[in-house]
Amino acid sequence: MLRSSRTRGSILILCATSLIAQTASAQRWKVQYFYDENRDNFFIEDLAFPSAKRGIAVGTIHDELGQSNKTKYTALLTSDGGAHWTLEPLKDHPRSVFFLNDSIGWMVGDNAIWFTDELGRNWKKVGNQKKGDKKIGPTPPGGLITRLWFLDEQHGFAVGLQKTVLESHDGGATWTPVEEAAKPSASPAHTSYSEIAFDGPKVGIVMGGSVPPRLDDPKLPSWMEPERAIRRRQIPTLKLELETHDAGATWKSSTAPLFGDIAALRLVGVTGLAVFSFGESFDYPSEVYRLDLTNGKNQLAFHAKNRRVFDCALFPGSKAFLAAVEPPGKLNTVPIPGKVKILTSMNLTDWTEMDVDYKANARSVVLAGPDPDNQWAATDTGMILHLEK
Repeated sequence: MLRSSRTRGSILILCATSLIAQTASAQRWKVQYFYDENRDNFFIEDLAFPSAKRGIAVGTIHDELGQSNKTKYTALLTSDGGAHWTLEPLKDHPRSVFFLNDSIGWMVGDNAIWFTDELGRNWKKVGNQKKGDKKIGPTPPGGLITRLWFLDEQHGFAVGLQKTVLESHDGGATWTPVEEAAKPSASPAHTSYSEIAFDGPKVGIVMGGSVPPRLDDPKLPSWMEPERAIRRRQIPTLKLELETHDAGATWKSSTAPLFGDIAALRLVGVTGLAVFSFGESFDYPSEVYRLDLTNGKNQLAFHAKNRRVFDCALFPGSKAFLAAVEPPGKLNTVPIPGKVKILTSMNLTDWTEMDVDYKANARSVVLAGPDPDNQWAATDTGMILHLEK
């Protein structure tokens, strides 16, 4: 008996969904490293795995009592896929890292931009301050830079606070402002570009937002005033976007009123994933959107009331991962670690939860890895998880 095309299509969708679920269940996220030293905690800020063997996590080690004299800025390094890890001291508080390959990389610190050609085994400060022209140092006063992206060893971009987007053609020694970034009519004091992503040498996107202060801005954290936090209505804020298709030679800016704050951004070809986080009064703690750079349309890819997504990973063929935390209570921003949850998809529509080590708890999670088969996740509780078959 012949089936209708609609019936055959439904069967194909069910088979594809079943295959995704079977693949996800065959893989497991296992805790590969856990910093557990007396009363110290390792708050991992960022993670990079430019190859399947070499990786680096950066963050701050501090004692649970918060004694500032015991704070240590630290890099965690591996050269064998995470089988062994070593701790190396850093001279600056790390905000983020970017690696061009498994040797050459840059780190954004509070006070400077740093360069390494040994995967973080030693760092040197790069950049200088030039007065009287348009070139400025890599970290303007106040440490405005938050993230970097380099297309090669010389050509890179930096984004940050106060509507800052900069371009370098000498490996970060000097920087020139990207003029298009200043065009949106938003106050620099309340505006930042926080995420940047490229695919290949040509197509790139920068995203940020402008969040002016409100009269009802809370004076205390939401977990100390839960009822007020839930009642505080989420309102749209101005979202900023810059897009290039010629390696940054020209940029096109656009703005739109959107809810939430941009938390993560990934790009493959002209398809992207963007994670937005929300306050307590919103129905969902976060939402993930699929971006189409060909027509500028965005589609909701994922949201769940019990999953706060912090990061995403995207690969050719629409293979993707989401790193999330299950809030431990009614408030989704309570400063208590919750269960780490990682989801995967083959089409950016159907998502399957993966098996994650029960010991994995965190307040935030970041993802890194060179391909879908070699993935790691790092938590702000000092854990590194590895995707195993």
